Amino acid sequence: MSTEQQHQPILMKSTNVLSDKVNRALHVRTDTPAMKAALSALATLPSSTSTTSDNTGSGGVIDAKSVRAAIETDALRRALQFQTELQKLARDATVLRERVDTVSRVAGQIGRIVDGRIISKEQADVLLHGDESGGGGGELYGRSGGVVVEDTTTSSWELERTLASKLHAAHKSYVDATHRQIAVDAFLDKFDLGDNEARLLDHYNFQGFILPGEYEYEDSSNPWCHPSAALHINPNPSGETMEDATSFLNALERLVVIRMELSKTFGNSSGGIVSGGGVEGTMDESMFDHDNIGQDNDTIGNRSSSSGQLGTNSALRMMEQLATRQERAYERLYTFIQYFLGIGSATPNSHHNVPTSSNDAGRSYSASLDASQFGALGRFQDGDDMDEAFGHPIIRRALRVLRHSPAHHVHALELMASSRRTEVTRRFLLALTSGYGGMAPLEMRAHDPVGYVGDMLAFCFRAFRVEGELVKTLFLSEKEDGGLEENEQDEEYDDTIDSRPMSASELLAQSMGGLSRPLKTRLSQVIMSLASQGGAVTGDGSGGAVQPGDDEDTSSSLNRLVAIYSVSGLLRFYCSAIEKALEKAQAENEVITESPLLTTCDECLAEAADCYVASLRAYGAMLGSHSLSSSQTEAHLAQRAIMLIADERVASPGFADDALDTVGDDLVSKQLSLSFLVSTMVDAAMTHLKTLDGTSALKSAVNAASKSGLDAKETTKWMALIDEKEQNLVEVLVGTEADIVLEECGLGAIRSAIKDMDRVYIEGMTMSSHPGLSRKEVEAAMKKFYSSLFSPPIPTFEDVIKDAQLRKIARSRTAQIVIDLYQEVYGALSSERGGYSDLSFLEHDPNQVKALLSL
Repeated sequence: MSTEQQHQPILMKSTNVLSDKVNRALHVRTDTPAMKAALSALATLPSSTSTTSDNTGSGGVIDAKSVRAAIETDALRRALQFQTELQKLARDATVLRERVDTVSRVAGQIGRIVDGRIISKEQADVLLHGDESGGGGGELYGRSGGVVVEDTTTSSWELERTLASKLHAAHKSYVDATHRQIAVDAFLDKFDLGDNEARLLDHYNFQGFILPGEYEYEDSSNPWCHPSAALHINPNPSGETMEDATSFLNALERLVVIRMELSKTFGNSSGGIVSGGGVEGTMDESMFDHDNIGQDNDTIGNRSSSSGQLGTNSALRMMEQLATRQERAYERLYTFIQYFLGIGSATPNSHHNVPTSSNDAGRSYSASLDASQFGALGRFQDGDDMDEAFGHPIIRRALRVLRHSPAHHVHALELMASSRRTEVTRRFLLALTSGYGGMAPLEMRAHDPVGYVGDMLAFCFRAFRVEGELVKTLFLSEKEDGGLEENEQDEEYDDTIDSRPMSASELLAQSMGGLSRPLKTRLSQVIMSLASQGGAVTGDGSGGAVQPGDDEDTSSSLNRLVAIYSVSGLLRFYCSAIEKALEKAQAENEVITESPLLTTCDECLAEAADCYVASLRAYGAMLGSHSLSSSQTEAHLAQRAIMLIADERVASPGFADDALDTVGDDLVSKQLSLSFLVSTMVDAAMTHLKTLDGTSALKSAVNAASKSGLDAKETTKWMALIDEKEQNLVEVLVGTEADIVLEECGLGAIRSAIKDMDRVYIEGMTMSSHPGLSRKEVEAAMKKFYSSLFSPPIPTFEDVIKDAQLRKIARSRTAQIVIDLYQEVYGALSSERGGYSDLSFLEHDPNQVKALLSL
């Protein structure tokens, strides 16, 4: 095969590649049906000038040949560009090949060097016998001990092995030392305290919180040992003091973290436990002791299995030092909390203790002099200052830090709860007798039971909210500080109840427990005094003043009844408010704890409800005697009681959630419901109901109760009973009035005579022959009746019936009785039984009389 034949396929292939590149560069093919159709269309366009070139230059029709020529010219230009790029690529490939050849030669040379001898014969002689100048070997390989060869006839291979072994040992020693150094540095960074942290933990004692110049003490001594230290606290120290205190607390928390990390690092390997209070268990003695860093390489090599592990002995010594340091720091923090808050051994009363030795005599005397300048609250001017002290940021932070020491934490919370209990009780008793916070003494309103109870409950609830906010501040979650969650307990606490710290609700319950007893005593006195009958009750909340014409005892009983209902409403309102506050606290993952204040209010509410029921029933049973001693009927007294209590229910905040009087399942709700009130009063009044005016009063009372929230079913029930009673009274009244009308119009005598005749009637007897029914007597009676039809004597009932509709009904029934009697008399007289030969005296028939008497 010739050379041309060999290159022909390559040339054809290159041509095809070039054609493909041109086609792809142009993105168009001239041999496609679409392109051919387009070129044909261009060729068939009409020409506006003589020559194609002129047409093309002047914007006429484009010639197909010129289009194809343009396309081919562009294709050739792109092909030349592609050829230039291919040539450049070929040159780059040539340069790359040369570089690859160079790398290959270098690699081959390196391979030969690696496969060759490490040292030459001359170098071996130098290693074996040393340089005559005495420095060749040291300069060549350094002064690391050299290579000791005992046999001068050792081969080069053995020399190389010896050298490699020494190099390996040296490198291994270097790596082990590096790892040891890294481990020691990591250990110190993780478990060691800084110099400033150690200084604070050892010596800081919150000296900046004592007012300067009050008394002298040495820097090394405890400033809180002075008897009057609690009286000279600086509540607003300088920024530097706050920073030092914060740094101390941070260092103490870091100390806790270090001990916990030591527990995780060393306790897990051997089952030992390291807690916040001490070290328990044993640790693995095979761990690396960083105290032995200076040991020789042979010892290190023998302990290679334990490299990278920290020493147990050093960790235990560190744990003992940290535990001692931590315990002292906690003791100083615990002492500072007592003196800053004036609790425990720093309470104001403790400064007046009698000295027990001669050494204490002078100190006790100076302390009493300082304490005489302060009141019962010590350094605090009033309760607000004390509340601010409990909410101080350092105190809040100190409590969160102190939680890692269970004994100090539990005792500190107990002292704080006892202090708050004493303070809250003191404020309540002070508010009762002398006034508190600028208010007048609460005992001044003891003459007004409702106002007195309302003021006491308002003060107690306000104290409850203040204490709740204070406790919430003390137990505030550390989310904002990036710390632990609220009430998070550490593992140091035991599961026993005595060792667990107080929760927020328990601390609140303990704080409010002091005023529960005096509050319950006074509430019980008020309730029992209102439950007794007799005496006068006046005031804004007494439930209504004495009205003119009322007996004093009657009005007093009613006023007391309304007052005790108002007291029940107040108790119910504050019970609901306290319960909602406790439910909100429980919703925040708070421990459920019984509140003494809520228990007291619940018990007093139950007592008030029972007294209200007893007083209501007693008032209903005494409606008759009250009516005799007053100008009002039993129904009006019942109406007044229902309306006053209903109005009080609407005005009282304790019944705001019972707009429709939805009786609850508890007994108190049933006793205080409008349904019970209406049933008791209406039942008692129905037995004394004798007039239609009384029924109207009871209806008005039921309507008032319905507007105040009485259930629709209860309203319908009692209105039906009153309507039935009203109908009976109307029938009796109409019958009585109808008898009077019949006597006045003359039909009464005829009716009496007919009744007498019916009692002695025998067969064949006629009415005309009976006494009182003779023609003359009947004719006179009919004339009298007919004359009364022009002005019927039907009563208006305006004096006895106040309801206009009911009056109309009563008059209609009275007229109907007259009409019915006339129809009966007319039929009897005109019958064969009458025996009258001439009936001319019957001038009108019953229909005419009915038309005349229709109202």
